[in-house]
Amino acid sequence: MSGCCGEEHFGALVGQTFRVIRRAMDARIAAEVTPELTGVRGMLLGEIVRANKENRDVYQRDVEHWMQIRRSSVTAVLQAMEQDGFITRCSVERDARLKRLNATAKGVAYHERIRLSIDNFERELQRGVEPERQAVARAVLEQILANAHSLAGETRPASESTAAENG
Repeated sequence: MSGCCGEEHFGALVGQTFRVIRRAMDARIAAEVTPELTGVRGMLLGEIVRANKENRDVYQRDVEHWMQIRRSSVTAVLQAMEQDGFITRCSVERDARLKRLNATAKGVAYHERIRLSIDNFERELQRGVEPERQAVARAVLEQILANAHSLAGETRPASESTAAENG
């Protein structure tokens, strides 16, 4: 194990793993799809495109819930995606404070390429790890996530945490 604290602190290893995966995915999306998107923005765009295709309204609070990040972070991500032409935010008649998120034609056009790139990345990431070990790793990480939510004073039903991570 190289890096800080990984042998002593499990959380440090999880954090280091997350950062390396995020950098690698961002580099992959930039090289294969467009440098305008990161892996996180690509996954978010996919969720918005799917919701739009299913005629479901999507709002910023939904993104906060899906991604488990704070409102200010979501605002920054959505503003950048809007400026780059991947989404629009439209006011809702019943409540002007709500902004419905819609994928633009550009966003829809990039969606399939992003999905394929992320799917390939996931396959390569899990290469050499047997399905049984993947299942164990997923179960362990879901339990650690639940514990972290508890330590943060957050409540989150188990069914939601599983759906959000798989979603």
